[in-house]
Amino acid sequence: MVSKHASAVAATLAAFGLPLATAQDSSNTATVNLAATRGTSPGYAAGFIYGEPSSIFDQSPNQIPESFYTGMGFIYGRAGGGQDPTGGYITSLAGYESRFQGTLQNYQTSRQAGGKFQVLPHDLWGTDHATKDSYWPGDDGNWTIYDNFLDRALSDIVANDMTDGLDWDLWNEPDGGYFWLRSQAQYLAMWNRTYLRIREDSAFNNVLIVGPSSASQPSTSNSWWTTYIQYVVSNNVIPEQYTWHDEPGDPGTDIPNLNTLLAKYNAPSRQININEYATQSQQNSAGSAWFISRLERYNAYGLRGNWLSACQLYDFMAGIVGKTNTSDCTSAQYYPNGQYQVYEWYTKMMTGTRATTTGTGDGVMDVYTTIGNAGGTVQTLTGVLNQQGTWYITIDNLSAVGLPESGSLPIQTYGLVDDGPYGEVNAPTNRGIYSHQYSGNSVTFPVYQTSVDEYTAWVFEFNTTSSS
Repeated sequence: MVSKHASAVAATLAAFGLPLATAQDSSNTATVNLAATRGTSPGYAAGFIYGEPSSIFDQSPNQIPESFYTGMGFIYGRAGGGQDPTGGYITSLAGYESRFQGTLQNYQTSRQAGGKFQVLPHDLWGTDHATKDSYWPGDDGNWTIYDNFLDRALSDIVANDMTDGLDWDLWNEPDGGYFWLRSQAQYLAMWNRTYLRIREDSAFNNVLIVGPSSASQPSTSNSWWTTYIQYVVSNNVIPEQYTWHDEPGDPGTDIPNLNTLLAKYNAPSRQININEYATQSQQNSAGSAWFISRLERYNAYGLRGNWLSACQLYDFMAGIVGKTNTSDCTSAQYYPNGQYQVYEWYTKMMTGTRATTTGTGDGVMDVYTTIGNAGGTVQTLTGVLNQQGTWYITIDNLSAVGLPESGSLPIQTYGLVDDGPYGEVNAPTNRGIYSHQYSGNSVTFPVYQTSVDEYTAWVFEFNTTSSS
């Protein structure tokens, strides 16, 4: 049953000219099943690409205090010296060395903060300085320059003790028409050559080869992906992680599509890593909670995309911290923004066992729930993706956490507000406690995403001994 609190809040909204509640149905209702648990999470969604300072732009590699990384539960970094004005390997050896030094610094920062790291050889190579007229790996059947590059990069990784916690992200967005300006057949030849070269070297036994890190999403209707999967299976050069980008995209659609594709071609399952997620417009508190919920449902790693450039590409942790002088990339007076509060709550407060959830049928709202957090609470992180309106959450099987099958349940609401990428937000806002009448071992309550809170994420929390 829908809480009686809904009608009271609806009256308040009407008084302020805000949208009224809509009728509840499967299209606007997310569900939580407290009786179906899924273990704890390492914080799958708490990664990002670039966002870590380096000497490439005269920054101090450690100018963002480590407490910001550990506070948001940082789990994965990804970089390769991109946008270094000196170019990369195809420009000059000095250009490569500058990019490698920046990559090493980002790797070290990631590891110090407890995260893994994906190295980007396409950036070490210097694709941002390449054109169709440049030499690309395998042009005219000539692999000598690429082989020399690969030998140098792998040698530098070993010499700098970088193999621990490292992924080799074989080439970025080879389908996107910017980072790879040759045919898919030439890319696949490079994939095979690189895969075998790395796997023949015992120094890289613990380094994961990941890919294809495509701009497009996997499906049986995506000819680029069907060709790729058939090739890696037939040549036994299958990555340890399947990776792609959702910018835009929807993990809730793309991951099932990948599984269908794998089954069609008898390809094995692998860890999924959506190593760039969220467009710039989706990077707000509510959007972050939406992506977290979807990634967690499938135990998929995720790294936030980064929409900044030049020295700012190497700053701000891909948009979750700000600082007093945002135009000075060497200044170090940092503060958290609203999205930081989402990741901090997600990784530090939601430490209990995950409940099984579903998002709304319309795909607009999603939820992530954990049981048995500090204080014996059940917490539901909620995100609506860039829309205003009314949605609902139904929490089933309350008796599984020791509550009676009917009664009145006080639920604490917190707002994780968003004040833009450079707006300082130091804590969630307390939106009060409301008691919800329920029966049938299930409680339902509305989520109002008004114009004031369009980009706000929510946490709904109750204690397992609080029902009356």
